[in-house]
Amino acid sequence: MKELLKKSNGNLPRTSEEIEQMITDAAEAYANFLTAVGFDYTADRQTVDTPRRVAKAWLKDLIVGSITPEPNITVFPNDEGYDGLVIQSGIPIVSMCAHHNLAFTGYATVAYVPAENVIGLSKLNRIVEWFARRPQMQESLTQQIHDYIANKMSCGSVAVSIACKHTCCSHRGIKHPSVMTTNKFSGVFMEKNNMIREEFISAIQMNGTPMK
Repeated sequence: MKELLKKSNGNLPRTSEEIEQMITDAAEAYANFLTAVGFDYTADRQTVDTPRRVAKAWLKDLIVGSITPEPNITVFPNDEGYDGLVIQSGIPIVSMCAHHNLAFTGYATVAYVPAENVIGLSKLNRIVEWFARRPQMQESLTQQIHDYIANKMSCGSVAVSIACKHTCCSHRGIKHPSVMTTNKFSGVFMEKNNMIREEFISAIQMNGTPMK
């Protein structure tokens, strides 16, 4: 029996063979689900392959961050002792609510103040992507990204801001397409009237990709 994740936003890398078996098992389970909610999916040419498509979408895209190793994070010596703000904005978020398994999408803005090292620019995007592709709450996603960067870079000043629309809010329940914003600050980003904090907040407003 395969080991199961105890947390919806956890990570347990799987082999390619394990993933293929999970796709097969999930397709069978989803076929039973479609039958349970009243669809003869085999009678319609549009849905006859839907169970396997759904299983592949989950394992290859939607929850890929749950089953793959952490990305290779490249860091470089901070030889010149740069102590200003490093910020990456407009990072796409595609994730899934753990409560209803419905998508939430938006953008992240991530920043840190370097200590001994700086991180490869694209690696901030890869970190966000790795954590986003899991079932979870947006609050947890924000915290995970913050803590990972702080630990990986051994720096005490990190800021993460995420703004997303949740289909579990817009497509069911209240049915309002509102935007949820979560922020996690540490170090100098926690200090009021700090120029670096103000620069980060300004960057969210000026450089972040606007919500449609």
